[in-house]
Amino acid sequence: MVRTGKYADFSAVSRPFRAHVDIEDVEVEGDIPTELDGTFYRVMQDPYYERNYYLNGAKQIPFDGDGSVSAFRFRDGKASFQQRYVMTERLVAERKAGRALFGMNKSPFSHHPCVRAVIDAAANVNVLFHANKLLAVGENGPAYELDPNSLRTIGHDAFPGEIDPKKPFTAHPHVDPETGDLVAFGYEMEGLDTPEISIYIINKDGKVTYRRDIEFRPVGGMFHDCAITRNYIVITRMPFVVDLTDVEKPGNHQWYYDETCPAYFGLIPRDINKPVRWFKYKNSMPIHTGASWEDDGKVYGLQPPHHKKTARADSTGIFDTTLASHNGLSFLPCRQGPNPDPKDITVNHVKFCIDPSASLISWKTQIVFQGPCEFPRVDERFLMSKSHITWLACFDPHKGTDRPVFQGLDALAKVDSETGEVEYFSPGPNCLVQEPAFSPRYPGAPEGDGFLITMIDNMASGRNELIIQDTRDFQKVVAKVVLPFRLRSAVHGNWVDSSRIGDADQYAVQAIDDDLYPHIPTVKDNKVMGGSKL
Repeated sequence: MVRTGKYADFSAVSRPFRAHVDIEDVEVEGDIPTELDGTFYRVMQDPYYERNYYLNGAKQIPFDGDGSVSAFRFRDGKASFQQRYVMTERLVAERKAGRALFGMNKSPFSHHPCVRAVIDAAANVNVLFHANKLLAVGENGPAYELDPNSLRTIGHDAFPGEIDPKKPFTAHPHVDPETGDLVAFGYEMEGLDTPEISIYIINKDGKVTYRRDIEFRPVGGMFHDCAITRNYIVITRMPFVVDLTDVEKPGNHQWYYDETCPAYFGLIPRDINKPVRWFKYKNSMPIHTGASWEDDGKVYGLQPPHHKKTARADSTGIFDTTLASHNGLSFLPCRQGPNPDPKDITVNHVKFCIDPSASLISWKTQIVFQGPCEFPRVDERFLMSKSHITWLACFDPHKGTDRPVFQGLDALAKVDSETGEVEYFSPGPNCLVQEPAFSPRYPGAPEGDGFLITMIDNMASGRNELIIQDTRDFQKVVAKVVLPFRLRSAVHGNWVDSSRIGDADQYAVQAIDDDLYPHIPTVKDNKVMGGSKL
């Protein structure tokens, strides 16, 4: 079990939930729009067992939590709810042992020796639907396929014969809205701190139509998100490096934020015959991307609000992303000394501009949204086009900024880059917001016309509320789905229309239990019992 009393990191919105749940008719306040016929999926990092390295003074790493997927289903004005763990190889191994066997994120030195051949992937960062498959993903390992109707785990070979089911897969693939193709990548393809990166385009049938294998040198790093345009894929590198100096000591990390490293952006042509280029920016941490497009052979991003649109000699453009001024992951150490106080780290939403033909390898940014913010979302039907609406989780501007970003997001912002208007919505006192998701009102609706779906942490009531806003009136909540408990804060999620999801028979699989992976042994009293030898 997880013993939460010893660890402040397991309190408040980070308190583990550790349950499978089915609720047929969830309490609803207001009226769910009849246009919403589908499912909002989200995934949270929910540790099933405590990690023994916490006892040695290290803070818990959210990335270590086991993936647990939520499904809010809407039909005919009603809502149902499901919650299920992704039965990954690592979780099944630990359930058989009755305790944690894996240590720190991406730190095989801290794992129990019996699990060296078990895939160390928690499938805990994002959940999306592609090629008629519901995928729970995280950058440490392969995508896990789930039954979209029952949330039962099918396995980790989501694209048989196309992508190696033991290799890393990105936490942030993006769908090309013009072709329906999924653009994805994986890094550290040959193991910890290796330079190999693979970029894929996977069509609507689950077939890989583009693969490019590249290397990033002289040092590795974390490549968390990407942006796509019609002719380019951009991968973003955070300035983390591996330092194995004291990794054998209990509780020590091997991933460090390095203040001497720049942020890097890899510009990868979709034309496989054209060369890859790397652009660098000053030391900072790019996190999540938003809109992106190109025009006249250049790649364009959002024009920032509060600035007149002016022509520039270099024909600016590329994509917008949240950008932290320093280490936004305070649970990972800084190589040069103590991390700054999280309250002192700024996170703005900015536009990066690249001319693919330019000889310069660095450039300036323009602020799209200034102020603590994260989790930008756009109308993804307009990805790769000149879109102008972005929604973000942010700080309520009336409440000050003296708190860490990831523990203080208590409002939503709607940014219109054409008019420069920024509109805020606050869910109420003592509430926090999670990442929003957007569903268009109908297939051909104008950009941004539809419904915004956001999970709210109501700290006063100790419950979660899923709110639905009509984007035509951003200040009004048209419906609120009220859970009788509070879940752990999620990372990412997505809306999937019911027309894309097949019926239950289409995903008929065995009921998943701890026999899903019979080759995984049971560990008892530090001895391997049964299973194949690993």
